Amino acid sequence: MAETRFGQYVVHDLLGTGGMATVHLAETQSAGGFRKRVALKRLLPHLADEPDIVDAFAREARLASHLHHQHIAQTFDLGVIEKTYYIAMELVPGPTLRQVMRQCDAAAGAIPIEHALDITMQVAGALDYAHNLCDDAGKPLSLVHRDVSPANIIVSGAGVVKLIDFGLAKVSSSRTTKVGILKGKLAYMAPEYTLGRLDHRADLFALGVVLHEMLTGRPLFDAPTDGDMISLLREMPIQPPSRWNPRVPPDIDKIVMTALQRDPEQRWQTAHAMGAAIQEAVRTEGYVTNPAALATWIEWAFMQESLGDHSGLTEVIADLGDASDPRRKRATPPAVVITPSPDRKAKGAATATPTAVTGPPSMPKVRAATDADTKPVPVVRKHKHKVVRVIALALVLAGGAASAAYFALGLL
Repeated sequence: MAETRFGQYVVHDLLGTGGMATVHLAETQSAGGFRKRVALKRLLPHLADEPDIVDAFAREARLASHLHHQHIAQTFDLGVIEKTYYIAMELVPGPTLRQVMRQCDAAAGAIPIEHALDITMQVAGALDYAHNLCDDAGKPLSLVHRDVSPANIIVSGAGVVKLIDFGLAKVSSSRTTKVGILKGKLAYMAPEYTLGRLDHRADLFALGVVLHEMLTGRPLFDAPTDGDMISLLREMPIQPPSRWNPRVPPDIDKIVMTALQRDPEQRWQTAHAMGAAIQEAVRTEGYVTNPAALATWIEWAFMQESLGDHSGLTEVIADLGDASDPRRKRATPPAVVITPSPDRKAKGAATATPTAVTGPPSMPKVRAATDADTKPVPVVRKHKHKVVRVIALALVLAGGAASAAYFALGLL
């Protein structure tokens, strides 16, 4: 796509389009040649005359501008240029957790327990900060994210996890919401929210669902209709993760099952308490968690070639090297064997121990993840022409390889 000017921004590639806005890769240009890359979210022109939509768009930016935390994607700017409303946001290079889980399902095998716990602890830290946020007068905002899900969690190339999309967040001290108006993804929704009750503990239920799915490699709640999904949320017996992954120790089972209590009073009462319990379990079980280890495993996971049929998907270019390359001797992560759900077996997804590394790790160019998108992430393919490989590796190192994850940022 050719560069275009938009106020102080130079607009590059389109990262995603939704019913409310588009998101582009853009950069600011200022005196002295200083440039800063951002994700530029622009309200669709035909919505500029809809006061309710414009107010919601501006509210999202104002709320996000108060959030300054290492595990929350930052918002830099809100404005209007030539009648087009925009939000400039932090560009986080890396795949969403949803894309990571799909790659694991299709090729890389289970997410190692220590990395699942690491990701959860980082998100819990973001939620603890958001839940305790106060306004300028010191009054608690009682913020509830309402959409904690794999699509709204990005794992950066440095192994730092970012929670994104506070566009659905509720700022209110009220514990109730309108029955029949549910915002967020049903599969991660707290049962009481479907009955019109809402507080910060709903986010902890959602985080429990995310952790359960990372540990088991299967969806916890899965139904063909919204009505059936709500019934599962309210009534389905919930089994601990060790039911499908026997490597999960009892103390981790207990943490997950506490988060998934249907009675909010029996659930973790704060994100800090949940994160602290995970940290203690990590220490007790002897797991090693750090950003470098997580980043290394993410790179490895995206180097594994899918066993399924992914014809028609966007091709990913990676420098795989030749057979004599010493980097090919890199060790694989510990084997983790889990039992996939029946519907995933039917897709031909990989269900065994991760295969050997076929080359040096390289972060792929991942495309955007949406609810309607049910395809796995792109396959890593070998290219015979060395020139193509070198060019591709240069593009990856330039930092733009994984920026499409921003399609998940609040596009309706």
